[in-house]
Amino acid sequence: MKNTSFRCLWIGQAFANLGDIFYVVGLISLLYNLTGSAFYLSLLPFITTIFRFISSLLAPLVIDRFPLKRIIVQSQWLKTILLVCLGIFIISFDHGFSVAVIFFIALISLLDGVAAPVSAALVPQLVPKKERMKANGFLNVITQTIFVAGWPLGSVLLISTNSSFIIWLTVLLYAVSTIYTGRIKVPEQKTDTVASSNWGSIKSGWVAIRQIPTIPHSH
Repeated sequence: MKNTSFRCLWIGQAFANLGDIFYVVGLISLLYNLTGSAFYLSLLPFITTIFRFISSLLAPLVIDRFPLKRIIVQSQWLKTILLVCLGIFIISFDHGFSVAVIFFIALISLLDGVAAPVSAALVPQLVPKKERMKANGFLNVITQTIFVAGWPLGSVLLISTNSSFIIWLTVLLYAVSTIYTGRIKVPEQKTDTVASSNWGSIKSGWVAIRQIPTIPHSH
């Protein structure tokens, strides 16, 4: 799999996945420091799951209308910008700030839900058919390794620093991820110009996504 574009994809996703873990670790600490409330901490996984689910359902609408590389690069840039805004907001602590944090969580989760199926859909365009199972397996190994190592590493960093530092570190990881995904070169393919309804796009998109073997669950 000596493919420069595929290498850029997995490196970019590795940085993004590590950033996602650090981002959650930092937010848990931030919300607890801001509110001291278990209620707000319980909102974090709830909002993340709900908004990722909603955006993943609507992802085929976006995939059907825009190039895959453009979607993944712009979604990663937007996540970086949102996190920069969150980092700036952290400087001014006040009681109502927790609402702003929840807002940022929702927006970033929406972008995550779109980026996950797009990264999986890019693999067949970057890797020859005979190497796709190997490529998907490799992506799964990278994802699981980062998942296992990322949480304890994030906890150690949090103990050694603070939530603000973790957020800004995540901004850096997201920026590096965006640079690598921006270097992906997707071969030009003929597209079907026949217009379809929104429901038709969603249905056909999910059928196509389900047909991709061994999709890595990176988010």
